[in-house]
Amino acid sequence: MAKEMMKDTANSVKRAADVSVIREDLNTLKQDAQVVLDDAKVLGRDLKVEGRKQLSVALEQAKEKGRDQMEVMSAFVQNNPGQSLAIAFVGGIIASMLLGGRR
Repeated sequence: MAKEMMKDTANSVKRAADVSVIREDLNTLKQDAQVVLDDAKVLGRDLKVEGRKQLSVALEQAKEKGRDQMEVMSAFVQNNPGQSLAIAFVGGIIASMLLGGRR
């Protein structure tokens, strides 16, 4: 009977130790998950800031290119008024046909 009691006690101690190890592992996993979550938040903010910077640069480049093209078109119209009028007329007819539909 004493042997059985000692076995039961040994098993109880072993189970308690196993539970303690599992709790420690769970706490470690919980802490690691929190670190990953915090890092993901920081990464998200950094990506957002970098994306805005790149968008701003791209928009500025597009504006500059648009200004350059307007200057080119303006110079073309001033140097070739008849040809510009003919191009605008044909473009208007094509647009009218495409957008006007059938009547």
